[in-house]
Amino acid sequence: MRQAARRLRKVARQRGHAFASLVLAQMVNLGVILVITRIYAPAAFGRYAALAAVAAVLGGASSLRLDVAATTADAADAAVLLRTARRLNITVGCLVMVAALSWQGLTAALGVAAVFEAVALGAATAAIGLSTTLVYARVRDRRYGLVAASKLLTAVVQGAGQIGLGLFGRTAAVLLIATALGYAAAALLLARPAPHEAGATRCGVREVLNRHRGFMVASAPAGLINGLTMNVPLFIAAMAVGSAQAADLALALRVGALPSALFGQALMPILYGEIAHQLRSAQEQALVRYDRALTGLSICGAAVLTVLSFGMYSAAPQVLGPQWVHVGPMMLLLTPFLVGQFAVVPLSQTLSGAGFNERQLIWDVCRLGMAVAAFLPLVAGWSDLGVAVALYSAAMVGAYLAHVVLSRQALKGIRRAAVAVPSTADRSDRLMLRTGDA
Repeated sequence: MRQAARRLRKVARQRGHAFASLVLAQMVNLGVILVITRIYAPAAFGRYAALAAVAAVLGGASSLRLDVAATTADAADAAVLLRTARRLNITVGCLVMVAALSWQGLTAALGVAAVFEAVALGAATAAIGLSTTLVYARVRDRRYGLVAASKLLTAVVQGAGQIGLGLFGRTAAVLLIATALGYAAAALLLARPAPHEAGATRCGVREVLNRHRGFMVASAPAGLINGLTMNVPLFIAAMAVGSAQAADLALALRVGALPSALFGQALMPILYGEIAHQLRSAQEQALVRYDRALTGLSICGAAVLTVLSFGMYSAAPQVLGPQWVHVGPMMLLLTPFLVGQFAVVPLSQTLSGAGFNERQLIWDVCRLGMAVAAFLPLVAGWSDLGVAVALYSAAMVGAYLAHVVLSRQALKGIRRAAVAVPSTADRSDRLMLRTGDA
C-alpha cells in the first residue's frame, strides 16, 4: 500500500515538473514574440510565417505517421518504425531544400540570399520532423518529463537565435535558421533510446511496415491534409493580399496558439500517450480518459482565449507597436476557431490510435475543403480578409464538433468490444486487428 502511494506521489511530481516546463516554454515564446515584432518588419515576419508553415507541414508529415504507429505497436515493431521514421525525416528535409533551390532557379531569383533561405527551409523541415518523431518515441515510454523539457529547450534556443541572429540580418531566412536550431536541440535531447529501440526485430522492415500500413495509407495523408488545413489561411492570405497583411494574420494565429501550445498541444503527447496506454491495456477506460480531457480543455480554452483575444484587441498597438494595429481584430475573429483547436487538437490522434484511420482521413479531407471554401470569396475579390477569416473560424468549429462525435463513437465501440471480450490477450488481438497490426 505504501509502495503504491509512493508511486502515485512520484508520478504526480513528474507531471508537475513537466507542466512547469511547459508553462515556462510558453512564457519564453511570448517574450520572444514581443521582441521580434519590434526587430523584424511585418513583411519579413509574414514571409517567415509562410515558410515556417511549409516546414511544419512537410516535416510533421515526413514520418508517414510511423511514429504514431509505434505508440501502440509492440517493442520489436516500434524499433523498426521509429528507425524508419527518422530516416524519412532527414530525406524529406533534403528534398525540400532541393525543391526550394530548383524553384529559385526557375524564377531567376537564385542568389546567395535565396540559397541561404532554401538551406534554412530544408534544415527546419528535417529538424521539425526529427523532433516530432522522437517526441512520440518518448511518449511510448511515458517519459513525459523529457518531452516537456524538450519543448522548453526548443523555445529557449529558437528564441535566443531569432533575437541574436537578428543583429546580423533581419530576414525570413534568419528566423528559419533559428527555428531549425531550436528543434534540432530538442531532437538531441530526446535522442535517448529506450531498451526496446535497440532490440533486435523478429522480422524484416517490409513485414513490419506491411502490418502497420494503415497508418501510412490513411493516417499519413490525413496528417498532411491536417497540416495544410491549419495553414490555409496563411497561404491564401500571402498570395491574395501580400506578406504585409498576411503578417497580421500570422501574428494573430501565433499569439492565439500560445495557450493551445501550453495547455493543449504541448500536453498532446501526455494526453494521447495515456489514451494509447489504455488502448493497449484497458480499452474500456479509454473513453473515460477522452471525455475527461475534452471537458477540461474546453472549459480552460474558452476562459483563457476569450481573455487573451480581448486583451490583444485593446493592447496590441501599445505592446507590439503601431504597425500591428490589425492583429487585435484578427484575434477576435479567430477566437471560436482557437477555442475549438485548444480543446480538440490535443486529442486529434484518437481516431487513428483506435484504428479508424479511414474515418480520420475522410474527416481531414472534408475539413480541408471547408477551409478552402471559406477563402474563395477573398480569392475571387468578393470580400476582404476579415470576412474570410470569420468564415474560416466558423467552419473549423463545425469540423471540430464532428471530430468529437466520431472519436466518441469509435471509443464506445472499443469499450463494448472490450467488455464482451474481457481477457487482456483478446483485447490486444482485437486492437491489432483494427489498426492493421495483424
